This record gives sequence, C-alpha cells and structure tokens, in this order.
Amino acid sequence: MLCNNDKRMYERDEFMRKKCNKKLWSTLLIGTLIFSLWGISFPVKAETNEGTKTLNVALYGYVPDIERFEKAVSTKWSELESNITLNFVDWDCYESDPTEDVDVFVFDALYFQSYVEQGYLLEIPSEDIAEREDILPFALDGCTLGGNVYAIPQIICTNLLYYRNGDTEVENANTIDELFNVIGKRQSQTVIPNNNEGLLIDMSSGISKTCFYLDGLIDHNQIYNSYSDLPPANEFNEEVINRLKTLQSMAGKEQSQYVPDNNDSYIRAKWFEQGSGRAYMGYTEAMSNMGSFVNDIDFKNISYCKEDNIPLFFGDLVGINSKISDSKKDLAYKLANTITATETMDMAISSDDSKPYPQYLLPARRSVYMDMGKLYPIYNELYNIVNNSANKLFLLGPGAKDWLEETNSNIGNLLK
Repeated sequence: MLCNNDKRMYERDEFMRKKCNKKLWSTLLIGTLIFSLWGISFPVKAETNEGTKTLNVALYGYVPDIERFEKAVSTKWSELESNITLNFVDWDCYESDPTEDVDVFVFDALYFQSYVEQGYLLEIPSEDIAEREDILPFALDGCTLGGNVYAIPQIICTNLLYYRNGDTEVENANTIDELFNVIGKRQSQTVIPNNNEGLLIDMSSGISKTCFYLDGLIDHNQIYNSYSDLPPANEFNEEVINRLKTLQSMAGKEQSQYVPDNNDSYIRAKWFEQGSGRAYMGYTEAMSNMGSFVNDIDFKNISYCKEDNIPLFFGDLVGINSKISDSKKDLAYKLANTITATETMDMAISSDDSKPYPQYLLPARRSVYMDMGKLYPIYNELYNIVNNSANKLFLLGPGAKDWLEETNSNIGNLLK
C-alpha cells in the first residue's frame, strides 16, 4: 500500500536484507537440486508431477508481520485446495514489474494503471469476485478501468493525525493551517521533541513528500484526481508546497528527516506513546507499536491544504498474471479471493501467541471490521473512517515509476 508507502517507510530495508538472504539460499538449493539419480533426471519445476500444480504467490511485504499473512493464507488455502501447493516468492512491485512466473501477486495501487496499460493483469470477471458487495466501494472502484475489474483490494492505508484524549484544540483542527495555529513552529532542535511539543511525522524519503504533495493538490483543487495524466515532474503548485513546508516546520527538519539506525518503521509512534510530540501523523499500523496507549488516543483525517479534506487511501491489490496458463486460471481466481477473504484477513491482522497486539491494518472488507471490532473496539472507530462515501483510492497513471523517480528528487530539493 507504498500504503505511500514510503515502502512502508524504513521497513523496506529490513525486508530487503531478508530477501537477499533468501535469494542466496535459493541459489545454493537450485545448484543441488539438479542431479541424476539411477540415471533419472529431475528438473526444477513448479509442477513436479503430472496432475500436481503449484501456484507462485507474492504477498505485500511491507506490513508489520508478513509471517502472519503467509500463515493465514496457507491455512485457509489448505482447507480449499489441499493438493495445490502455494509457493511464496519474494517479488516486490517497487523493484520490478510482474514476472511471468509469479501467478498471483499483491502490489501497490499506485502502479495499477501502469500494469493495466502494460498488459500485466488478467481481467477478473465480476462473478469470480467472492462477496463483492462486502468490499468497500471506493476500493473496488479503484481496481476498475474501462468498466473491467483487474484486481481485488486486500488492504487500504492512509496517514491519520493522532492526538491524546482530551486535546480539543488538535481535535478541532481539520487542515494544516488550523493545526499550525495550535502546534506552531517546532522550538527545540533535538531529533526527539520535548513532551507535548511539535508534530511527529516521517518525511525522510522523496516518495513520502511526493505523495503528501499529490494528496494536498487534490485537497487544494477540491476534486479527486486519479492522475491518469501525471502532472509535470518539475512544476509544482506553490500553495501546496508551502503547506508541506508548514508540516516540516511543525516537525522540525531534524525529526522529520530522521531515519533510525535499526530502521524501526514506527519509532515515532513509540516516542508519542512516551510523551513526545503534541500530535503524530502516520499509518494505522503504527499503533501496533503503541501497546495499550491506543486506548488513550484518538485519530482523524486531516487536509494537507487549507481547503476541506478529500480522503485519499493507498491500496494493496491482489492481481493475477495475464500470462498464467489456462489450466491455472480458476485456481488463481480462487487464490485471489482467499487472500482477500474475511476469515483470512481476520487471522492475518489479529494478535497471536508471539504478538500481543493486532497489526492495526485497514482491510478492504467491511465484515473484517465487524469481526475485529468485537475483540479490538478501536476497529469500530477505524470503520467510521474507511466507510466515508467521500473516500478515494490513491492512483497514479501509466509511467508512474519513472515519474516518481524524477518528481521525488525535485520536491526533495524544494524542501531542503
């Protein structure tokens, strides 16, 4: 979901280290698997025996606990197709376009329009989307192009403004300008703010600044834009850029640009729990780092400009490779529905024996909020946010990757 994903902020670095280790072992294993025994050759294939199939699946890696997702998908899939093996692979939408050997994959909605134009996605007929009416309408609308659906939304994601219970001044601030009138310019120069001082926010990467800008531009223009036609990469609205400078002013450059040595994606959430900052802006999954402190806070959407907010959500979408063989298509439809199913998502984002708190991710299905709300009441509040009829999915047009690379650098220079 970049959910801006800042590639889920620093979490990408840790994920990539794990991926490199896996690739090293994969290389060694491939070398040992190609051998002859009693004169018989056994090539490495996805389908090792006639009638036995393997589906290669890539989940979205930038979540607090990817292992819970893999376990949930494997468990539910084994109940449906115990003879069809799932092979979890490390494909990353930020690293490369879909490869032919990845049958079903989860990717950032920012690349949806690019993938459709380039022919990477198989159309998913309406009748093959399970419990379609349960999916948040704006999320499914974002997966539709030219009247055809090309992906099923799994997770949505947005930056929320967090504040402590009883802070009515922040509670009443609905725009960046109104928030600045409450918080003001950061006074201390340390990375970690004083207690109840300043805004905690991560603006350390170019892509986070670019997505803040595009979101703010929609708020400024007061009309949703799917950015099918991407704006010039070197021309920016001055008012929106000034609002980003206001965010940075409330945060302080040292804090807003800070990247911890251990790449802790949610370090600012922990600082907020410990008393630092007047308010904190971040993704909902950061609450998994706040412990029981989540019962002492509230949260809301906020406009990134002085105009009213048009709520924009990133999305993690499940797509099927257009190159998939005909013999696997029906299985791929079933797997895409399994990955996004209510029971799977309940299991994936709930706490388990090793993690006492849920992942606080935002599922794209209404029913998951109903289930999770019984265990974690905060999901009832989150449902009020995601069930807003004004919500839209954050999309970028064809050529998004090249455009982002150029734009990230230009916006970064403006905010130095």
